Amino acid sequence: MIHTVGGTAAGPGSTSTLDGWVARALDLGFIWAVPVFVMLSGALSLDPGRWRGSGPYLRRRVARLVPGLVVWHVVYVAYMALTRDGWWQGLGPTLAKVVQGQVAPHLYFFWIVLGLSLITPVLVPWVASSGRREWVVAALIGYAVPVLSTWPLGSDGGRVGLSHAAWTWWLPYVGAYLMGWALRGAVLPRRWLVPAALATVLLVAQMTWQWRNPAAPGWLEQWLGVHYYSLPVAALSVLVLMLAQSLVRPDGALAGLAAPRVMRVVDPVASATMGIFALHYLVLLVGLDVGLLGEPVASWPVLVLRFVAVAAVTTALVLVLRRVPGVRSVL
Repeated sequence: MIHTVGGTAAGPGSTSTLDGWVARALDLGFIWAVPVFVMLSGALSLDPGRWRGSGPYLRRRVARLVPGLVVWHVVYVAYMALTRDGWWQGLGPTLAKVVQGQVAPHLYFFWIVLGLSLITPVLVPWVASSGRREWVVAALIGYAVPVLSTWPLGSDGGRVGLSHAAWTWWLPYVGAYLMGWALRGAVLPRRWLVPAALATVLLVAQMTWQWRNPAAPGWLEQWLGVHYYSLPVAALSVLVLMLAQSLVRPDGALAGLAAPRVMRVVDPVASATMGIFALHYLVLLVGLDVGLLGEPVASWPVLVLRFVAVAAVTTALVLVLRRVPGVRSVL
């Protein structure tokens, strides 16, 4: 959703037209997706009960992530070089684009998951010997690194800064990774469900209005910006996770979402998550380049149809390609 509507949400007139505001709402409404995915990764990977040792874990993770990281970077480099005049400027500049995340806007996530995987063998023994209070404190400390790095605390009143490179992308997400484990299984009391849902809606509305809006006060963007490293997005991500755990459970209001008949459909798609994530942006690029998905900046009905088309085509392609021997390892 973020990638399919991003051109309109960030384009001229996004705060003065209905199409712009709808695009902003669809974009910012899902800004929690990356942190929550990292939280879910922590909830699963940091489980001492599933731990079988550093060697088996790292071999499994490397075998899953490295082929995908290499292959999808090659795919996107090839597509951009063939379709964008002047994009290819030699091997050195291309490698620089790779390590700085300038090939495609989503490939950095491979580096995040790989980096977090490499530190997991250090974290699991500590998790096994500590409790929820320690996990929450450690998660808050981890979250403080990206938050403080984006605050105007420098000697010149500017941001202290946080390096954006392949080998450091994982660092700002350590807090989310630990928070996922710290909150695993935690459920909101019934009386807190409505206030939490209301807070979630209000936060999304606030971010939709604030993001790149000339009318928003400068101090708000400096201290409470709308980006993956900000305090409001961290709070929103925690709320989304807690609401999901509280509602999608046997006695929850959304228990039907985890019913066996639903999971029979969900499981194959869940197994194909990496491939869907990696391929969707290429499907979007091709669709825009050949004109099937309209212009990057479009009316809101076109944006919704574009999202549905990209999601459906990508999912179908990945589910089919996963049946091809040798291809499954990168999907």
